[in-house]
Amino acid sequence: MDRFMPGDLILAIDAGTSSTRATLFDAAGQPLGQASRPFTVAYQSAFAEADPASLWTAVADAVRDLQPDPSRIAAIGVTAAIGMLLTDASGEPLSPICTWQDRRATEQAAAIESRCGAAAVYSVAGRRIDPELTGPRLLWFRERQPDVFSKAHLVLTAKDWLVQRLCGQAVCDPAGASYSLLFDVARGAWSHDLIAELRLPRHLFPEVRDATALAGLLTPGAASALGLRHGAPVVVGGPDGTVGGIGGGMVEPGIAVNVMGTTDVILACVDRPSFDPLRRLVLNRFPVGEAWSVGGPMAATGGAVAWLAGVLGADLRALTAEAASIPAGSEGLVFAPVMAGSRTPRWNVSERGGIAGLAFEHGRGHLFRAALEGIAAEVAEVFDALAFAGMTVNEIRAVGGGAESRLWLEIRAAMLGKALIVPEVVEASALGAAMIAAVGVGIHPSLRGASAAMVRIRDRVEPDPEVVAGYARLRRRYAALREGLEGLNPPQSGEE
Repeated sequence: MDRFMPGDLILAIDAGTSSTRATLFDAAGQPLGQASRPFTVAYQSAFAEADPASLWTAVADAVRDLQPDPSRIAAIGVTAAIGMLLTDASGEPLSPICTWQDRRATEQAAAIESRCGAAAVYSVAGRRIDPELTGPRLLWFRERQPDVFSKAHLVLTAKDWLVQRLCGQAVCDPAGASYSLLFDVARGAWSHDLIAELRLPRHLFPEVRDATALAGLLTPGAASALGLRHGAPVVVGGPDGTVGGIGGGMVEPGIAVNVMGTTDVILACVDRPSFDPLRRLVLNRFPVGEAWSVGGPMAATGGAVAWLAGVLGADLRALTAEAASIPAGSEGLVFAPVMAGSRTPRWNVSERGGIAGLAFEHGRGHLFRAALEGIAAEVAEVFDALAFAGMTVNEIRAVGGGAESRLWLEIRAAMLGKALIVPEVVEASALGAAMIAAVGVGIHPSLRGASAAMVRIRDRVEPDPEVVAGYARLRRRYAALREGLEGLNPPQSGEE
């Protein structure tokens, strides 16, 4: 631990979709304090933009609110939701942060598919061509904002920019680079062939280092803003979905994690680059070493639950209690909660939700339970795709805000027919960032060692055999509803 500073605590910075948290952990993974601050995100049409200055202010304010003892900080770990921005040679932002919801580059994504071919791109990048990825967005900036693009020195993720703001060094991790569409996930390096095919400047793409590598030391300016001592080690870190998986214990093959958040993320750790023959699953380079993760992000899952609670005019606690009193299967009500389209494994942004079997005897508890069951059926589809692609899943960890609810866990366990393992710390992105930082400064020798020391299991939720049988029938009805909705979806761009 004395490789760097003599402190004994890790500061984890976790920037989500619209707020950031600062959490202090000890070497055993015990959270000792947390503070949160919002930052500005603007939504307009296909655009979803976060203000970099607002993000940095939120980070600084959250750390100051936490009031950690500067002398005890051994390392700083950083994670953030997926998003990209362009910076100039001095590291100043030239653009807002395009968040993962931003769909401005739809035409450019289609152009890449036409030019390069979907299968050819997947064989290198491990993912479908999508407007939320860096490659299409770079083409958008080149076409729509050429003055900004011509001044760009680097393209960074939101996490990379925060790391640069902290220590002055611009570096990227392998998992974060995987979200670009321009990274060779098998080799663990930028794909110069894809970059050249799209006629993008190679200088835009930062150096790639393992997530546990040292990015740099906290600068005097950043230390002053955060109320810390300059010179604290800043570790490279990684994207919040993958880092949340690590915080749940996904550190070796056979372990999968379901991050239950605004959008669910399902990832399984594998020891070889396993490409899905149907291209339904995302293959990412693991943040550290010769490993990979397979799975992908889903659409608005927890977001759909929050939307329904707002429509029904009740809080989640009350609705969950009402749903718990409803029998499994919601007495014939089936709800497909895909109001914002689907990602893994269907990949159709035009899909919309629907309800079948609605009757006068159904109340809001039925609607809420049916929504939870619909989300669980969507999650089960991802695990079906993993099995079809030959991935072995021996254990499923459940983390994220949704893992706080026993009912939500019971429904998913029964729908999957497998036990769900729940760690003590379910807000796992912050813990994962702390684990990565702890390895980076030598507190723990490896991610497996960090997991053994810092991830403790709180609960094991077993599937109810009777409910499992009923949910097998429900899944057939759910599949029929989804199939029936296909002809009712609004047309995609370019369709009549």
